[in-house]
Amino acid sequence: MIVGIILSAGESKRMGTPKQLLPWGKSIILQQVIKNAQTSRLGMILLVLGSHADEIAGKIKISSKTRIVINRDFKEGMSSSVKCGVINAPEEAEAYMLLLGDQPFIGSAIINKLIDSYQTDKHGIIIPVYDGRRGHPVVFDVKYKKELLAIGDGGAKVVVENHVPDILEVSQDSPEVLTDIDTSQDYQNAISKIKDQQ
Repeated sequence: MIVGIILSAGESKRMGTPKQLLPWGKSIILQQVIKNAQTSRLGMILLVLGSHADEIAGKIKISSKTRIVINRDFKEGMSSSVKCGVINAPEEAEAYMLLLGDQPFIGSAIINKLIDSYQTDKHGIIIPVYDGRRGHPVVFDVKYKKELLAIGDGGAKVVVENHVPDILEVSQDSPEVLTDIDTSQDYQNAISKIKDQQ
Protein backbone atom coordinates (compact mmCIF):
# COMPACT_ATOMS: atom_id res chain seq x y z
CA MET A 1 0.00 0.00 0.00
CA ILE A 2 1.21 3.48 -0.87
CA VAL A 3 0.21 6.06 1.74
CA GLY A 4 -0.38 9.63 0.64
CA ILE A 5 0.71 12.22 3.19
CA ILE A 6 -0.83 15.64 2.57
CA LEU A 7 1.33 18.30 4.23
CA SER A 8 -1.02 21.09 5.28
CA ALA A 9 0.05 22.21 8.76
CA GLY A 10 1.81 25.46 7.85
CA GLU A 11 1.02 28.94 9.12
CA SER A 12 0.62 30.55 5.65
CA LYS A 13 2.77 33.49 6.79
CA ARG A 14 3.39 34.79 3.28
CA MET A 15 -0.31 34.61 2.45
CA GLY A 16 -1.45 36.27 5.68
CA THR A 17 -4.49 33.98 5.94
CA PRO A 18 -4.89 30.17 5.97
CA LYS A 19 -4.35 29.40 2.28
CA GLN A 20 -5.94 25.97 2.71
CA LEU A 21 -9.30 27.73 3.08
CA LEU A 22 -9.06 30.05 0.06
CA PRO A 23 -11.89 29.59 -2.48
CA TRP A 24 -11.19 27.18 -5.32
CA GLY A 25 -14.01 26.81 -7.79
CA LYS A 26 -17.03 25.72 -5.74
CA SER A 27 -14.77 24.49 -2.94
CA ILE A 28 -11.51 25.47 -1.21
CA ILE A 29 -7.88 24.74 -2.07
CA LEU A 30 -7.32 21.97 0.47
CA GLN A 31 -10.57 20.20 -0.41
CA GLN A 32 -9.43 20.01 -4.04
CA VAL A 33 -6.09 18.51 -2.96
CA ILE A 34 -7.95 15.95 -0.82
CA LYS A 35 -10.33 15.11 -3.67
CA ASN A 36 -7.45 14.55 -6.07
CA ALA A 37 -5.77 12.18 -3.61
CA GLN A 38 -8.97 10.33 -2.71
CA THR A 39 -9.83 9.65 -6.36
CA SER A 40 -6.35 8.28 -7.04
CA ARG A 41 -5.07 4.76 -6.39
CA LEU A 42 -3.40 5.72 -3.11
CA GLY A 43 -4.26 3.05 -0.54
CA MET A 44 -4.65 5.49 2.33
CA ILE A 45 -4.29 9.23 2.91
CA LEU A 46 -3.03 11.01 6.01
CA LEU A 47 -3.92 14.69 6.16
CA VAL A 48 -1.43 16.51 8.40
CA LEU A 49 -2.90 19.64 9.99
CA GLY A 50 -1.32 22.01 12.49
CA SER A 51 -1.92 25.76 12.39
CA HIS A 52 -5.69 26.54 12.43
CA ALA A 53 -6.33 22.77 12.60
CA ASP A 54 -9.80 22.96 14.16
CA GLU A 55 -10.99 25.64 11.74
CA ILE A 56 -9.68 23.75 8.71
CA ALA A 57 -10.99 20.37 9.88
CA GLY A 58 -14.43 21.91 10.25
CA LYS A 59 -14.52 23.05 6.63
CA ILE A 60 -13.41 19.93 4.78
CA LYS A 61 -14.97 16.59 3.96
CA ILE A 62 -12.98 13.39 3.93
CA SER A 63 -13.74 9.81 2.95
CA SER A 64 -13.05 6.64 4.91
CA LYS A 65 -9.77 6.42 2.96
CA THR A 66 -8.48 9.55 4.71
CA ARG A 67 -7.45 10.22 8.30
CA ILE A 68 -6.54 13.55 9.91
CA VAL A 69 -3.41 13.68 12.08
CA ILE A 70 -2.33 16.75 14.04
CA ASN A 71 1.24 18.03 13.98
CA ARG A 72 1.72 19.77 17.34
CA ASP A 73 5.20 20.87 16.25
CA PHE A 74 4.07 22.68 13.09
CA LYS A 75 6.01 25.83 14.01
CA GLU A 76 9.18 23.82 13.37
CA GLY A 77 8.41 23.73 9.65
CA MET A 78 7.46 21.23 6.97
CA SER A 79 9.95 18.62 8.16
CA SER A 80 7.89 18.18 11.32
CA SER A 81 4.82 17.45 9.18
CA VAL A 82 6.68 14.87 7.12
CA LYS A 83 7.71 13.12 10.32
CA CYS A 84 4.17 13.35 11.74
CA GLY A 85 2.78 11.69 8.62
CA VAL A 86 5.40 8.95 8.43
CA ILE A 87 5.12 8.03 12.11
CA ASN A 88 1.33 7.75 11.79
CA ALA A 89 1.41 5.62 8.64
CA PRO A 90 0.33 1.99 9.08
CA GLU A 91 2.89 -0.81 9.30
CA GLU A 92 1.74 -2.25 5.98
CA ALA A 93 2.81 0.88 4.09
CA GLU A 94 5.17 0.07 1.21
CA ALA A 95 5.90 3.71 0.43
CA TYR A 96 4.93 7.28 1.27
CA MET A 97 3.85 9.91 -1.26
CA LEU A 98 4.41 13.43 0.04
CA LEU A 99 1.77 15.80 -1.33
CA LEU A 100 1.64 19.54 -0.68
CA GLY A 101 -1.61 21.00 0.65
CA ASP A 102 -1.26 23.99 -1.66
CA GLN A 103 -1.00 22.13 -4.97
CA PRO A 104 -4.63 21.79 -6.15
CA PHE A 105 -3.52 21.28 -9.75
CA ILE A 106 -1.96 17.87 -8.96
CA GLY A 107 -4.74 15.65 -10.28
CA SER A 108 -5.26 11.94 -9.79
CA ALA A 109 -3.68 11.21 -13.20
CA ILE A 110 -0.34 12.63 -12.04
CA ILE A 111 -0.58 10.77 -8.73
CA ASN A 112 -1.40 7.49 -10.48
CA LYS A 113 1.47 7.90 -12.96
CA LEU A 114 3.91 8.19 -10.05
CA ILE A 115 2.33 5.15 -8.35
CA ASP A 116 2.72 3.15 -11.58
CA SER A 117 6.36 4.22 -11.88
CA TYR A 118 7.10 3.14 -8.31
CA GLN A 119 5.40 -0.23 -8.71
CA THR A 120 6.93 -1.11 -12.09
CA ASP A 121 10.45 0.36 -11.93
CA LYS A 122 11.16 -0.49 -8.28
CA HIS A 123 13.24 2.61 -7.65
CA GLY A 124 13.25 3.84 -4.06
CA ILE A 125 12.50 7.51 -4.78
CA ILE A 126 10.14 8.73 -7.51
CA ILE A 127 10.20 12.42 -8.48
CA PRO A 128 8.06 14.16 -11.14
CA VAL A 129 9.96 16.39 -13.55
CA TYR A 130 8.78 19.10 -15.92
CA ASP A 131 11.16 20.86 -18.30
CA GLY A 132 14.16 19.53 -16.41
CA ARG A 133 12.93 20.77 -13.02
CA ARG A 134 11.94 18.52 -10.14
CA GLY A 135 8.59 19.03 -8.43
CA HIS A 136 6.03 17.31 -6.20
CA PRO A 137 4.60 14.95 -5.11
CA VAL A 138 7.55 12.68 -4.29
CA VAL A 139 7.38 8.97 -3.45
CA PHE A 140 9.72 7.43 -0.86
CA ASP A 141 9.98 3.69 -0.31
CA VAL A 142 9.42 2.59 3.30
CA LYS A 143 13.10 1.63 3.55
CA TYR A 144 13.83 5.34 4.09
CA LYS A 145 11.51 5.56 7.09
CA LYS A 146 14.25 6.05 9.68
CA GLU A 147 15.92 8.73 7.57
CA LEU A 148 12.65 10.58 7.03
CA LEU A 149 12.01 10.54 10.78
CA ALA A 150 15.45 12.06 11.34
CA ILE A 151 15.23 15.00 8.91
CA GLY A 152 15.77 18.56 10.11
CA ASP A 153 15.70 21.96 8.40
CA GLY A 154 16.91 20.44 5.14
CA GLY A 155 13.69 18.49 4.84
CA ALA A 156 13.12 15.35 2.80
CA LYS A 157 15.47 16.79 0.17
CA VAL A 158 18.34 15.53 2.34
CA VAL A 159 17.13 11.94 1.91
CA VAL A 160 16.96 12.50 -1.85
CA GLU A 161 20.50 13.87 -1.94
CA ASN A 162 21.79 10.89 0.08
CA HIS A 163 20.38 8.34 -2.38
CA VAL A 164 20.96 9.71 -5.88
CA PRO A 165 21.28 6.23 -7.51
CA ASP A 166 17.83 5.32 -6.14
CA ILE A 167 16.02 8.17 -7.90
CA LEU A 168 13.69 7.75 -10.86
CA GLU A 169 12.64 11.00 -12.52
CA VAL A 170 9.22 10.77 -14.19
CA SER A 171 8.56 13.29 -16.95
CA GLN A 172 5.28 15.18 -16.82
CA ASP A 173 3.50 16.95 -19.67
CA SER A 174 2.42 19.96 -17.64
CA PRO A 175 4.00 22.40 -15.17
CA GLU A 176 1.52 21.65 -12.36
CA VAL A 177 4.13 19.61 -10.49
CA LEU A 178 6.14 22.83 -10.04
CA THR A 179 3.23 25.07 -9.02
CA ASP A 180 2.31 25.72 -5.40
CA ILE A 181 0.50 28.66 -3.81
CA ASP A 182 2.48 30.67 -1.26
CA THR A 183 1.56 34.30 -1.91
CA SER A 184 -1.47 36.34 -2.93
CA GLN A 185 0.04 36.71 -6.40
CA ASP A 186 0.46 32.93 -6.67
CA TYR A 187 -3.20 32.55 -5.77
CA GLN A 188 -4.35 35.13 -8.33
CA ASN A 189 -2.25 33.45 -11.01
CA ALA A 190 -3.78 30.06 -10.12
CA ILE A 191 -7.33 31.42 -10.22
CA SER A 192 -6.65 32.97 -13.61
CA LYS A 193 -5.42 29.60 -14.84
CA ILE A 194 -8.64 27.92 -13.70
CA LYS A 195 -10.71 30.49 -15.57
CA ASP A 196 -8.63 30.01 -18.71
CA GLN A 197 -9.29 26.27 -18.58
CA GLN A 198 -13.05 26.68 -18.25
